[in-house]
Amino acid sequence: MSLTSTEPPAPAGDRPPRTSRVPAGYVAAALAVLLGVGGLVAGARQQDGPPAEADPAAAEEVGTPLGDLTIADAYIRQPASPDVAAAYLTVRNDGAEADRLSSAYCGAAGTTTVHGDAAAMDSGGSAPAVPVPVPAHSVARLSPAKGHVMLDRLTGTLRPGDTVSLLLRFDKAGQVLLEVPVIARDAPAPGGTGR
Repeated sequence: MSLTSTEPPAPAGDRPPRTSRVPAGYVAAALAVLLGVGGLVAGARQQDGPPAEADPAAAEEVGTPLGDLTIADAYIRQPASPDVAAAYLTVRNDGAEADRLSSAYCGAAGTTTVHGDAAAMDSGGSAPAVPVPVPAHSVARLSPAKGHVMLDRLTGTLRPGDTVSLLLRFDKAGQVLLEVPVIARDAPAPGGTGR
């Protein structure tokens, strides 16, 4: 007994079309779109309820954490001189041990010096570094006439809207890199830390 087919082969035009595979990239893109839409729907559902009240503790968490420290409200006022600028900031210490801002580095300046008091402002020249103590369970603020991070011999002009990378070194917490905005001379300081 022979198992051969007696039907003639189908003409090429009558063959069923070949199925094509969908490229994996298309599948991944479609999945990303579906997940994104799902996230939007879930977010919209969460917003349907009554508005959430602001949590004061959460508002205090704004800033850059570094161990027990939080660095916030950093800014550089647009300098009046093309050679020198000052950075200001707030450091909150929630820990049980005191710390100290001992030094800083900024690639936008030839020299970067921490001045924890106003003496450097009064000297009119290069003043020695004065570390900034950050007592336990306390806040230290560098603000005009109360201390700053001096950026001397600037490598370029700083304009409002620019950002400057500033590396801070603390004795115990270590170091942290901040992106510090340059604000206009007449703009209010972030966090109300002074002019």
